[in-house]
Amino acid sequence: MADQKLEELKKYVGKSETASDVVTAYTIGKLAATLDVDHPAPKKGDPVPHGWHGGFFPNLYRKAAMREDGQAGGGGVNPPIPLPRRRVGLTTATYHDHLRIGDEINRKLELISVDIQDRGAGPLVVSTTRDSISSPRGLAVVEERTFLAFGPNGPGTFDPAPAPPAKPAWRQECPADVVQIWRLCAFRFNSHRIHFDRDYTTKKEGYAGIVVPVTLISQQMIEMCRQNVKRELASFAYRSIEIVVDTGPYTLLGEPSADGLSAQFWCINAEKQNALHGEARFK
Repeated sequence: MADQKLEELKKYVGKSETASDVVTAYTIGKLAATLDVDHPAPKKGDPVPHGWHGGFFPNLYRKAAMREDGQAGGGGVNPPIPLPRRRVGLTTATYHDHLRIGDEINRKLELISVDIQDRGAGPLVVSTTRDSISSPRGLAVVEERTFLAFGPNGPGTFDPAPAPPAKPAWRQECPADVVQIWRLCAFRFNSHRIHFDRDYTTKKEGYAGIVVPVTLISQQMIEMCRQNVKRELASFAYRSIEIVVDTGPYTLLGEPSADGLSAQFWCINAEKQNALHGEARFK
C-alpha cells in the first residue's frame, strides 16, 4: 500500500454533517435492559445518566456501502480507508448538560484529523471524529473518537496501560455473554461482524473468539461509576490496548482517587492482559 495513497486521505479532514434525533425512554430502556439494571429515566423530562447517549445518531449506511466486515466503506465524514481491519482506539467524552427524555437533539459530526503511522506492523491510519450533541438548552455532550485502520498483522505496538492496583476498591467479573454483546451492538446499530459472526471472526480475522465491543466494556465502567460514586461524571475517557474475546470472563477493576474527583478503570481479559484503561472525572 503506497503511503502516498494513504496520505491523500487527509483531504477529508474538515468534512462534517449534521443530524437530529429524539431522546426517548424506550431507547434508554434498551440500554438499561442490556446492562441488566433498572431503567434510570422512564418519564418525560427525566435526566439521562451521562454516558448513555450511544444509541442516538446511528450510522445509517446501506448494504451497498458496507464492507465485507459489516462496517461502512466510506461516505459521510469517513474516508474510504483501503485497509482491511479496524478497531476503536482512544475515546473521550465531556458532559456539559444532561439529555432529558423528550428532548429533540442535534449533532454535528466532524472529521478532525487523519494521521498515517507505522508502529512496526505495517501502515496504520488513525482518524479522529468529534461529535457535538446539543439539546434545546445548549451543548450537552462532546465526544472525540479515534479509529485505527490496519492490515492483517495488526495495528502495531502501543504504550501499555498503567498497572492496576493489587487491591482495587471496585471489582466486577463479567461473563463474555454473546447475547449481551449482540444486544449492545443492536442498541448502537453496530454491524461489525467480529462482534457476532464467529466463523468470520475466527477464520477471516484470526481472533480466538467473538470480540467484546469496547463500547460495552466502557459502558460497564461508566455504570460502575454510577453505582459507586455520588458525584456526576464530568468526563470519561478510555483506550483500547488489547482485544477482549469470549474465550472466558473478563474482569473490571476500579480505583477512585484520594480526593474523590476522579477514578481509573481497567479491563483484564481472559488471557490476563490489561486490555482497556479508562479514566473518569467527576463534577
